[in-house]
Amino acid sequence: MADLRAYQPSFGGGELSPALWARVDQGKYGIGLKTALNLFINPHGGASNRAGLAFIREVKASANKARLIPFQFNTEQSYVLEFGHLYFRVFRDGGLVLSGATPYEVTTPYVHTALDELVFVQEADVMYICHPDYPVRKLARHADNNWTLAVVTFAPKIAAPTGVAAVPLGGSGSTTYGYSVSAIDNESGEESLPTAPVYVNNDLTVTGRRNRITWAAVAGASRYIVYKNDNGVYGYIGGTAGLLFDDDNIAADLADTPQTARNPFNSAGNYPRCATFIEQRLAFASTKNDPQAVWLSQSANYENFGYSSPSKASDAVTFRIRARQVNEIRSMLALRGLMLLTSGAEWIVSGGSQSDAISPSSIKIDNQGYRGAARVQPIVVGNTVLFAQERGGVVRDFSYVYTEDSFVGKDLTILARHLFENRRIKAWAYAQAPYSIAWVVLDNGALVSLTYLKEHDVWAWTRHESGPDDDAVFEDVTVIAEGNEDVPYFLVKRTIGGQSRRYIERLHSRVFQSVNDAFFVDCGLTYSGAPATVIGGLAHLEGQKVVALADGNVVRNLTVTSGSVTLDVAASKVHVGLPIVSALQTLDIDLGNVGGLGTVQGRQKSVSNVTLRVEQTRGIFIGPRDGARGDEHLVEYKQRSTEDWDDPIEPVTGDISLTPQWDWDTGGNMWIKQFDPLPMTILAIMPDITLGR
Repeated sequence: MADLRAYQPSFGGGELSPALWARVDQGKYGIGLKTALNLFINPHGGASNRAGLAFIREVKASANKARLIPFQFNTEQSYVLEFGHLYFRVFRDGGLVLSGATPYEVTTPYVHTALDELVFVQEADVMYICHPDYPVRKLARHADNNWTLAVVTFAPKIAAPTGVAAVPLGGSGSTTYGYSVSAIDNESGEESLPTAPVYVNNDLTVTGRRNRITWAAVAGASRYIVYKNDNGVYGYIGGTAGLLFDDDNIAADLADTPQTARNPFNSAGNYPRCATFIEQRLAFASTKNDPQAVWLSQSANYENFGYSSPSKASDAVTFRIRARQVNEIRSMLALRGLMLLTSGAEWIVSGGSQSDAISPSSIKIDNQGYRGAARVQPIVVGNTVLFAQERGGVVRDFSYVYTEDSFVGKDLTILARHLFENRRIKAWAYAQAPYSIAWVVLDNGALVSLTYLKEHDVWAWTRHESGPDDDAVFEDVTVIAEGNEDVPYFLVKRTIGGQSRRYIERLHSRVFQSVNDAFFVDCGLTYSGAPATVIGGLAHLEGQKVVALADGNVVRNLTVTSGSVTLDVAASKVHVGLPIVSALQTLDIDLGNVGGLGTVQGRQKSVSNVTLRVEQTRGIFIGPRDGARGDEHLVEYKQRSTEDWDDPIEPVTGDISLTPQWDWDTGGNMWIKQFDPLPMTILAIMPDITLGR
């Protein structure tokens, strides 16, 4: 029968679960894949092999667990913090910050087995770190090699006045008057705690009599507030920038009283699990003793949880979720109010329809569903929240829908369930630029990626492996902005020389002007300098079989010996590291009811020719079956027959045609593989199919 041409213009469905390999009625089938290994799906639908992982450094002690935490002041000043057993180190721009000739290091109280439960929230140069077994600590950056980590005291920063005294003026009497004074911070406007009361006897009902209250100056104070006792309650009578105040029988305003100190987090069992910022307040939630409680600081005073009676709008706020089950609050986000994700439900806290802000007198708690969230912190993509469900290995998106006046979402893992069966998410991070990808580390050490653009209905999963026989175990990931890209950093456990090593590795940029700059090796390093044949600095890969791209030419079958490899031809720019195999396998061909033939599913067919539309691609293989290099079922696309070392082949953009090995089967699937450290982007695949009788 004459050839028919199939056309798959996109791979935006990503790798689909085997349970969907018969669902040709689903729109994602036509743009899905059977296998997407070491690829990511571009937002416009093409499939690209991921860039390589550049080796940064081994952690301080590979025998212990570690954690990568981002600290980003702005787009120019961003850091990755390596938290380990009782310490953290600082990395900037892919390098370790030193103090003299040694790594700069800060002592912490966190043991390595506790690191997974650290939750942090940052504002400018300050980060608050929570853990249910440790007091809240504040991390502050003063310089690249000057950081402090201290327990938060949760009290006003400005001290109360001292030396308070009260004396009668113009006479005396038998009535006792009590006064208390507080100070107002010049910069923040925060009010101190009130002083202990002072008393004076007088009769202020007599004309001309006064009580004079005096105090000593407080450093940093702009003014002072004076409160007066009225039947056991102290109320406002005035304020002054000076150091004295005269009371000539001013009535106390009992609606404005001094604050009462409070530290809800002062002992074991009362340390919060999570934190966020909301409406100029610092919010904490969920202690072991009170898993459904939420505490919001005073407005603009993050470490002050004091309150007044009656309450003021700026006072600290405390409330609890009242629900059918006691489900601990796992995470908090500021999104159309305060979003609370618990182990059993999702909630939105607002000030209610009569208020624009949350306050002690304006709190409204609305349920948004009963899915339940895992402890891994959610990520935000635009105005959409992605969170992992408590059970089932499910990732959901969650965004506000005006027509339903609530937050709704969908299961983003339904089409790739095989990647998440009996698994949970251990860590994840979102890299917005340039490809809008969430990098996800699973509890079995696997790495998967999700390309997600809600506005274009793009959500596609792929999976990633690294090292010989996929021996790499991914343990953590974080993302920080560097230059024009959001850069993922991974914590990878590898077996080197029979020993486990924990390495920090950075995903290289995929932007390159020439093939010489293309970096597609894992745990790799780059040499740039005078032409050389011996490339050193590779002790972290001792004994490993590696591959190199030397001045744009592929060099295979290298082994690291004494920390170096030897090239046959000297090169001035060399990328050396573990090889990456990228693979794309199409789903069974479906042509619909072409020419009244009915479905071609299950019919014998053969692919006689394949046209690929590619972008910046070089050195790929194609065939009807998976195989290693040299396998008879894979055919290499060769751009030229001879190799000129001084003039490396640049990647091609456009249509290329290959004739795969002849084979009959019922699927008509094609494998496209990249074995070499070279770029590959497949935009479309067009196989010519011959149908059997």
